[in-house]
Amino acid sequence: MGKMDEWLVEPQPRLGVVGLLVLLVMGSLVAPLSLDMYTPAVPGMAEYFSTTDEIVNLTLVGYYLFLAVGLLIFGPLSDKYGRKPVLVAGMAAYCASSVVCALSASIWMLVAARVVQALGSGAMSAVCTAVVKDAVREDMRERMLAIIQVMFVIGPVAAPIIGAGILAVTDWRGTFWTLALISAAELVMALLFRETLPVEKRLGVGVFATLGHLAVVARNPGFTAFLLITSAWELGYMGYVSVGSYIYIEYFGFPPVGYSLFFAVAALTCAIGPVAWLRISRFTTKRKFTTIAIIASLAIGVGEFVLGPAGAFVFCALFMAFAFFESAVRPYAVNVLLSQQENDTGSASALINFTRTFMGVIGMFAVVAPVFSDYISAVAWLMAGGMALALVGWVALLRSSAPLKGVKD
Repeated sequence: MGKMDEWLVEPQPRLGVVGLLVLLVMGSLVAPLSLDMYTPAVPGMAEYFSTTDEIVNLTLVGYYLFLAVGLLIFGPLSDKYGRKPVLVAGMAAYCASSVVCALSASIWMLVAARVVQALGSGAMSAVCTAVVKDAVREDMRERMLAIIQVMFVIGPVAAPIIGAGILAVTDWRGTFWTLALISAAELVMALLFRETLPVEKRLGVGVFATLGHLAVVARNPGFTAFLLITSAWELGYMGYVSVGSYIYIEYFGFPPVGYSLFFAVAALTCAIGPVAWLRISRFTTKRKFTTIAIIASLAIGVGEFVLGPAGAFVFCALFMAFAFFESAVRPYAVNVLLSQQENDTGSASALINFTRTFMGVIGMFAVVAPVFSDYISAVAWLMAGGMALALVGWVALLRSSAPLKGVKD
């Protein structure tokens, strides 16, 4: 790993480059882990608490909504107070709330604990993205983001299988005890982390003025347009995550372990995308590949609507293709977005993660809307509709005079 040591502009004497990479991956990983490990238990939660599926769904949608809030708040605060205090506080809150989740005596206690868990997760995710820009050389940043994305897939691939395995020997509470143990280990690593934002580079204004820097970043038209366009994949992606267990277990008739395997195979595709992009980038530009990815994903969404109901394997295969393009675009999209801002890295990171997450929240709400006849058609509509909007926005951005460093220059 000698060459990787040269990637850092801010050394980590206690963690080293490998330790920092593990911290960044795990800090970003808690958000999908908190969803994916828990989803195999969701179909049985309504009966356990004697409630409805809609209320149980709040433990998913509520988590994702407040994850978005946490991302938006704690990114700018890390510009004022530094990365480490926010990172440690977020991990401590996440760990404590995971314990409360495991001890929940009612569905509403679980929903409330999930809100706190989401806020802690948001703090971690926002800071970890900012640390990449703080600590990694600009010419190595895209590669680091690709590596994080590949390793990031390990969690979503393993999480549903682990979740199903936990359900085989215990109940849903075991899932949250596992998350509490994982976050406790991350908290130790966060305490060993060396601050990457020097005091002289921090915002010297009040808290509300600090949060106001979100508007400063958002006023960059190229940044905002490209962020919305590349976040459109999250509508279909998170719609699938939200109701995938119902589709495979109740519609196609697979047991929880079967659902977990389908989910894992689809998630594994997300590891291929970043690696493929590093190779594809030698022969094409970000501009051309983004155009291809949007058009192809739109076609896949239409195909899901027509062919998805034919069987679980067809439904999964089409979603795998959609997930490939989402994961291939994400690393370079994040790098392009971070490159639009010389300062306000925490605010930029917050907006990037918030927008992607909020798009996912919209997808998770929309997929259960009564306007759809079933969950398969709902996922398909979100995939195709989201990418149709992205295509319109992409054409408009390319024809506009708005600058977009790294894409239009």
